[in-house]
Amino acid sequence: MSRVTMSVGKPASKPESGLYDDIEAAWIEQRPDLDLAAACTLLRLERASLLHEIRLQEISKTVGLQTGELYVLLALRRSGKPYELRPTDLFRALLVTSGAMTKRVARLQEGGFVLRVSANDDGRSELVRLTAKGLATADRGITEIARVVASVTEASGLTKAELATLDKCLRKLLTVKATKKAGHPVAG
Repeated sequence: MSRVTMSVGKPASKPESGLYDDIEAAWIEQRPDLDLAAACTLLRLERASLLHEIRLQEISKTVGLQTGELYVLLALRRSGKPYELRPTDLFRALLVTSGAMTKRVARLQEGGFVLRVSANDDGRSELVRLTAKGLATADRGITEIARVVASVTEASGLTKAELATLDKCLRKLLTVKATKKAGHPVAG
């Protein structure tokens, strides 16, 4: 089993973190009438998310999968024994279309990571089940994710209390759903 040898390093250097400070300062200067502090925080969050996605792509490559495929294996793994779910449950859990899920499952089946099996309660439907290879790959992937996240957390200097506060704040943000009409969010 190869390990991801990605460099987590120290927190972002001044130039990158300074970029967001510069954006915020420019808006304060140009539009002092607007409170854009939360918008600037969301820009930083967007960048942190992108960096996390890059790390996940590297981990996925290491285990021989695309990121979306690893997500499928992880969803099946966290479902518990016998590590199986209906395709509908998978695409809803992973927030992708049924077509995207069909393609992912087909690639995973071709690679020997999953099997399609009949559902016991309904012969007309099927389940997607991890194989031994899929289980081992999911475990390698989640172990590596945990290692990388721990390394990033340590390098950032975030405390457990800070992470708990961040999590609480993000949960609040996620209760607000986007709408087609800009400026009119709907609490969800």
